[in-house]
Amino acid sequence: MSAPRTLTFFGGAATATGSMILLEAAGARVLLDAGLFQGNLAQAEAKNRDLPLNPEKVDAILLSQAGLAYAGRTPQLVRHGYAGPIYSTLGTHDVAAILLPEAALELKALHGEGALYDLPDALGALSRFVGQPYQRVHHLRRNLTFAFHDAGHMLGSASIELRTGEGGSHRIIYSACVSRPGSALFPDPHTDPGEVDTLIIGSPFAQASHPMFSDAQQHLADIIAGVVARGGQLIVPAAALGPAQELIRVVQELHHRGAIPEIPIFLDTPTPVSLATMMRLTPETLADPARAYTSDNGPFDESLVVPVTNQAARDALDVRPGPAIIIAPSETGDSGRSAHHIRRCLGDTQHTVMLISFQEEGSLGGMLLEEPDSVEIDGQTIERHAAIEAMPAYSGYADGEEMRGWLRALGGPIRRAFVVQGDDLSVAMMVTILREEGVRDVIVPRRGESFPF
Repeated sequence: MSAPRTLTFFGGAATATGSMILLEAAGARVLLDAGLFQGNLAQAEAKNRDLPLNPEKVDAILLSQAGLAYAGRTPQLVRHGYAGPIYSTLGTHDVAAILLPEAALELKALHGEGALYDLPDALGALSRFVGQPYQRVHHLRRNLTFAFHDAGHMLGSASIELRTGEGGSHRIIYSACVSRPGSALFPDPHTDPGEVDTLIIGSPFAQASHPMFSDAQQHLADIIAGVVARGGQLIVPAAALGPAQELIRVVQELHHRGAIPEIPIFLDTPTPVSLATMMRLTPETLADPARAYTSDNGPFDESLVVPVTNQAARDALDVRPGPAIIIAPSETGDSGRSAHHIRRCLGDTQHTVMLISFQEEGSLGGMLLEEPDSVEIDGQTIERHAAIEAMPAYSGYADGEEMRGWLRALGGPIRRAFVVQGDDLSVAMMVTILREEGVRDVIVPRRGESFPF
């Protein structure tokens, strides 16, 4: 008699962060993602400290991307005894090599000896990464295989296809980060058409209707032109390695076309990196790698990018005159360098805060979207006079109709679907889309719930 197969949802359930799903099949216990909860600092910290399983009893971890909401908990698992492989795409490994040590240093700065993990834990997690090319089938057990397919969301992001049962009879697709089609930087999300027994689908912007890229570019140009005219700064809470790559490419393209004046893009991150170098390491992740190597203003262009490499340079940003774009983590603005810049700029009408990522309810970014008269940052009440702009077109995530197109490309039929990675509104919309596309069995799991399959 075969062992029971189950899915247990420890994160990304009724929330867009903390992605972590335990798959038990073919005698193996496999985690799909191991992400940090983000947003409101106190609430996220409490959730992250609650380790819901024994890492010593996990056989493998499969990562869909390197973003901290998906991979940021891997050092914590290593700290508490995880000793197995961490499978990812080659690009995800490279991005994680930047983001995980950055996260460890920030956690140490915030919590001292009581941090969730430290730099040795992050480096220990990175030593367990096993890079896999897209489309290559890897055998975890005799009756359990997986392959990564390009999700197009950011450098290295992937949908994960698993097959289990005798002869791979049960097909599972896990896709937490389906991208928008039509990006000039990353390829459209890949699908292998066919029947799907179990679909696990993320939906942070399923309720949205993104503008076309051309319209989004014009809106961005208008925002930047306004900032330049006021002599202010455009603060963008985002990791430099992530969806912000598309934003940076577009800003430089707008400048080359003469649509905006020259404006420096400061990357205020703990570990300044060359985006061009990162993309050169994995050219297969680009939409048009040949053009990247031959064009003066393509993906490898860094003419406007200024890495902030030391504390003196960071201090200089606070008093720098004239317009600038500053990209700084974290994505929700609750901590790190983005919190510093928002606190510094929020009370001045010269400046603009632009939010491109999904904003968790209760996070600083989520509150700013409501354009309040004031917000509290680190216990300090700050009046809001800066403009707030939402630009989810550059989040890297598909909107509702783009998700519908991806589902149709799967072909199907899809026998059962679990909806994760979103707030109540986006999850409800994703459920509606799935049912309209003929999926009868649609489940919204709660944190800690298990399901046989």
